[in-house]
Amino acid sequence: MKKFFYLVVFTTFFGLSAYSNVRANFNYAIFYAPGKGSYIETYLSVTGSSVIFKKQKPKYQGKVHVEISFLQDGKPVTANAYNLLSPEILDTLNKPNFIDLQRYVLKPGTYQAEIKISDANNPKEEPTKGKLTIVIAEQNDSLKISDIELAESVTKSVQPSVVTKSGYDIVPYPLTHFPEKVNKLNFYVEAYNTLKQLGADSKFLFTYYIEAAEMKEIITGFHTFAKHKSEEVVPLIGQFDITKLATGNYNLVIEIRNSNNELKVQKKLAFTRAAPHVEIALSNLKSVDTTGTFISHVTNPDTLVEYIACLWPISSTSERDWQSNQMGSNNVKLMQQYIYAFWLNRNPKNPEAAWKVYHEEVKKVNKIYPCGGQPGYMSDRGRVYLQYGAPGAAQQVPSEPDSYPYEIWQYYRIQNPSTGSYQTNKKFVFYNPTLDGKCFTLLHSDARGEIRDDRWQIKLKQRNNQIMDYDQTAPQSSYGDGASDLFNSPR
Repeated sequence: MKKFFYLVVFTTFFGLSAYSNVRANFNYAIFYAPGKGSYIETYLSVTGSSVIFKKQKPKYQGKVHVEISFLQDGKPVTANAYNLLSPEILDTLNKPNFIDLQRYVLKPGTYQAEIKISDANNPKEEPTKGKLTIVIAEQNDSLKISDIELAESVTKSVQPSVVTKSGYDIVPYPLTHFPEKVNKLNFYVEAYNTLKQLGADSKFLFTYYIEAAEMKEIITGFHTFAKHKSEEVVPLIGQFDITKLATGNYNLVIEIRNSNNELKVQKKLAFTRAAPHVEIALSNLKSVDTTGTFISHVTNPDTLVEYIACLWPISSTSERDWQSNQMGSNNVKLMQQYIYAFWLNRNPKNPEAAWKVYHEEVKKVNKIYPCGGQPGYMSDRGRVYLQYGAPGAAQQVPSEPDSYPYEIWQYYRIQNPSTGSYQTNKKFVFYNPTLDGKCFTLLHSDARGEIRDDRWQIKLKQRNNQIMDYDQTAPQSSYGDGASDLFNSPR
C-alpha cells in the first residue's frame, strides 16, 4: 500500500533569531519496467514559504539539500544526495512551492526509506527528517495495476524530461488531500501482463471511479471507463472534475475488466476532500461519515423520523422529495447521514450548533402552535414561523362579528431558506374555521410561493353568511369589520 507523510517540524525561536525547519510533503509510487524490474518514483513538494530565497541578481531563488537512503536490515542499499532549486522570482512576497521527482531501481523486498531535507540558504537550521517502510512486491505473470500516481497536471510532452511517461509530462501531486481550490483530480497508472492473461489482440476495460471510503458506494457522477488493447505495458491517464465533490473521505478505484465486463484486478487509493462550500448531493449521502458527530448517538428510528420531519419548513424542493420518498424505510444510518448532511450544507463550520438553534425554535412552535394532536411544526403557523422567523408584527382577533377567529402577521423582510430570495412587507392571514381555538389555517398571503386567495375576506366572513357571488372579493361593510384595515395597516 502506498504511504504518505508530512515532513513538518514546528518553528523554534532562539533569542532574536528565528530558525524554521523546511516544510515538505513526500509520497511515492511503484512501477515496473519490463526487462529492468521494479522502480520507485519519489515525489517531494517543498513549501516555498518555509525556506529562504537568496538573491541571485536580479532574481531570488530557494535551494534545499535533499538526502534519501533505502536500507534493508539496517544496511544501506542505495542512496542519493542532491540540491533542489526553486523557480526564480523577482520578489519574495509570494514564494512558490517547488516539486521534485526521482526514480530508484529496487529489487523485491522490504525497505526502510529515510529522508533528510535542509535549507541550503540557512545552514544554521536543523534538517527536517522522516522515515517510512516501503515494500516492493515480487513480479510474476499475474495481471497487475501499478501504484496510482496523482498528478498536478498532465500535458502532451514536447521534449522528454524526468516527468515524462507514455508521451505525457506528468507533474506529480504529492498529497492525498484535495482542498477546495483544487478542482481536478488527475492520475496515472500502468497495467502489466494483459498480453499473458487476456491474450494478444484482446480488448479490455479500464474502469475508474470515486467511492465513499466508509460505505464503498460509488459517488454519482464520478464513474467512467476507457477501452484498451492488450500490450506489454498499458498506461492510463485519467481525470475527474471534483469541483462538486463535497467534503469527505474517498477512494479512487481503478479496475481492469475483460471483454465480458468481468472484474479481473482492482487498485485503490484513499484520499480526502475539504470543500466546505460544496453541498453534499442527496444522491451521494452514503459518502457522509457521521462517526462522532452530534447525530451519531441518535439511533431510535422514530426520533430520527421526527427530526427529519421537522426540517420540512426550511427544506428545498429536492430535500422535501427525498423526505417523502425515503422516510418510510426507517434506515437509521441513512437518516443520520441525511440529517448531518442537511446541517453540514448550511453551516460547514458548526453543523451541530445550527441544528441546536433550529431545534429550539421547533420546540417553541410545538408548544405555541399545536393543532389537532399534531406537533406545532406541522401547523401552518408553525411552518411559516420556522420558514421565515418571527413576524415583525402580529395581530390576533379572537372575535369579530360574522368572522372566524383570525390572525394577521406582517414581515418587513423575509428570506426563503430554500431559495435564498428576499421579499419585503409581506403579510399572512390565518383563520380558525373549526373554532377549536388552536388550529389556524393559512388563508391568504401576498408572499411569493404562498397561498393567495383574493376572496380571503369573503371566506373570513362566511361564519354566519354564505356569499355566492364569486365575482365579489370583499364583503359588504359591516360593524366591527377590521380585517381589511389590519391587513393594509398592521399594528
